Amino acid sequence: MTTRRILYLPTVSLSREILSERARALLESLGEVTWNPEDRNPSAAELAERIPGFDVVVTSWGSPPITEEALARADRLRVVGHAAGSVKHLVPEAGYRRGIIVLSAAAVIADAVAEYTLWAMLSMQRDLYRHHLRMTVEKAWRDPGSGWGHELYRKKVGIIAASMVGRRVIRLLQPFACDIMVYDPYLSAEAAAELGVRRCELLELMREADIVSVHAPTTPETKEMLRAEHFAAMKDGALFINTARAWVLDEDALLAELRKGRIRAVLDVYGQEPLPRESPFRDLPNVLLTPHVAGGSTECRARLVEAIAEDLVRVFAGEKPRLAVTWERLQVMA
Repeated sequence: MTTRRILYLPTVSLSREILSERARALLESLGEVTWNPEDRNPSAAELAERIPGFDVVVTSWGSPPITEEALARADRLRVVGHAAGSVKHLVPEAGYRRGIIVLSAAAVIADAVAEYTLWAMLSMQRDLYRHHLRMTVEKAWRDPGSGWGHELYRKKVGIIAASMVGRRVIRLLQPFACDIMVYDPYLSAEAAAELGVRRCELLELMREADIVSVHAPTTPETKEMLRAEHFAAMKDGALFINTARAWVLDEDALLAELRKGRIRAVLDVYGQEPLPRESPFRDLPNVLLTPHVAGGSTECRARLVEAIAEDLVRVFAGEKPRLAVTWERLQVMA
């Protein structure tokens, strides 16, 4: 019987964060693993040279894509497991047609993003960021004129896209008895009923929601889908959260509305990253900024290869993988 062979591409440094001992043991239980001994990613040409004879390729951030050249030389390739998020440009369509299974650990990252989103809603509703600044920067006590903040319970929450993250946020909101509105052209009435949400149009969501949370993917259809008229329609005091991509909105329009002081925002993603030091977003008191960390936690990163390894066990046991991405599904994913 031919020994199953696995090519592991993530670098030594990255593997310290994403490769648990359990993940290593699982991979080695499946066959002969060729580890990347270097602290650099191979080039696409180098991968094409190495790929013959391997049944599995494990990739992550920085790994080269499987090019047409590599695909032509991948005589035994059955599975590509991506221990990171998007697999948008990882495998060409010909690979999917050939029956190669593409796995993505995006579901692991989605858990972390959903948790961050819930934190953003809770902390900003109670103005914790403002209270922190008052006590640390201003060296003061509670401002009696600033109000008491608000609860998340029974608020109208608008979710833009019932995506992998969006659905997790909806589940996390269930104990708070929120009125959850969803804008997603792909969400059927049956799926909405199953999620316990109501479908609505985008402008209606922006106008009615107390909290708007963006979870839309980066596709041609979502380019700057949120424009000046959408931000202008938001309620005074409403909260806008973006943990998706800046691609989906007109940043200048959002900035203009935030400068009026009417609405608040929690932003984790930006059109230019790292966010420039001179960015006007940094100067707004009604905005909480984080440096693209919503999808990152120590626990999340440690589970990435493990999740791929667990799915590889399922694949080789003849079971249905949980992390597989089909070509059709890829078209509406980030």
